[in-house]
Amino acid sequence: MSTERHPRSLRFSRREAIGLLGVSAGLGLASAWKAEAGWFMDWQTATSAKKLQLPRGAIIRTILKDISPDAITGATLFHEHLSIDMSIITSPGRYALPPPPGRGAAAAPPPSANVDLMVDEVKAAARDGVGCIVDGGHPDMGRKLENLKQIAERSGVYIVASGGYYMDRSYPPELAAKSEDQIANELAQEATAQHLGAFGEIGADPNEPELTPAERKVFRAVGKAHLRTNLPIFTHNAYGTGPNVPKEAGLRQLDMLESVGVKPEHIAIGHCDSLVDPSADLIKQVAKRGAWVGFDRTGGQPAADEVRVRTLLAFFDAGYADRLLLSSDNTGARTIDLPSYRRVTSVFVPQLRQAGVKDEVLHAILVDNSRRFLSFVPKSA
Repeated sequence: MSTERHPRSLRFSRREAIGLLGVSAGLGLASAWKAEAGWFMDWQTATSAKKLQLPRGAIIRTILKDISPDAITGATLFHEHLSIDMSIITSPGRYALPPPPGRGAAAAPPPSANVDLMVDEVKAAARDGVGCIVDGGHPDMGRKLENLKQIAERSGVYIVASGGYYMDRSYPPELAAKSEDQIANELAQEATAQHLGAFGEIGADPNEPELTPAERKVFRAVGKAHLRTNLPIFTHNAYGTGPNVPKEAGLRQLDMLESVGVKPEHIAIGHCDSLVDPSADLIKQVAKRGAWVGFDRTGGQPAADEVRVRTLLAFFDAGYADRLLLSSDNTGARTIDLPSYRRVTSVFVPQLRQAGVKDEVLHAILVDNSRRFLSFVPKSA
């Protein structure tokens, strides 16, 4: 069993998370764990890789350099977009996607095309406590690695770049003729050459009830590329965006990746927050299998966020706060009321805090969980 898997003593219930344990005066949460389990982790100060019990030699691969996991002391946003232009999917030879609202042939480029703007937004996120951002784009989404490097260099925030393919309708035509092993080899080689730190976001079409044959091939290929590199994987689910998306979609993605040998602790199932399920039934199943639950559209819709908070309280009550990752899946868009890459820290986290979630638990989710997910021991492709 990998040292990244951790015993039940690291988990905490909703009652623990919101400080309702019957602990005597002067006895903190960590001490309560020590009394119950014989040892403890101080969630409020757990900022070292040693305390997080990461494997020997584990690193996080940013676009500029490999770093020790304990170099990241701020929050990590595990799924954002700092460089993306989905209009390329409408170019000849690709499956046609309707352009985003207001994006006609002569429309202005997307916000992320403006590197100066992205640097300013990321600096603002850093002032709000963000220390690392994972970019979820790749070539079939118009991602530009050079832009990510500039943003990282000029902002001082760690940026992790990703590899892979988005979903069937965005795949380049040449992918159809390649085997999953060919795709896996190419992805592993690109990850090494381009200094990528994850595979993601790997997705499913919102108009299909199941993964298409091409998507199944890509999911297996990404899984095999992980086995060659050890890079973590995060997925895109179409929850909330299509009429035919089954509740079990996230579990099917997990099944597909596990079928080629990927261990669940290296997988984050994305967009789970867009599945309206206040009982948290689906995400509890994901967490029980050892995978990460991605709440990565948070902080933008008050009514939806209210349901997300209730869902997470049920999730915490089942003891799975140590399986949660947060982000906002932003593409650089902002308004006066909704900042771009500060929606987690400025909008959603205050809602969790208002619901009674303790600061040390929020720290564990924002900092420690993300470092465990992103950390890996490099392997030659």
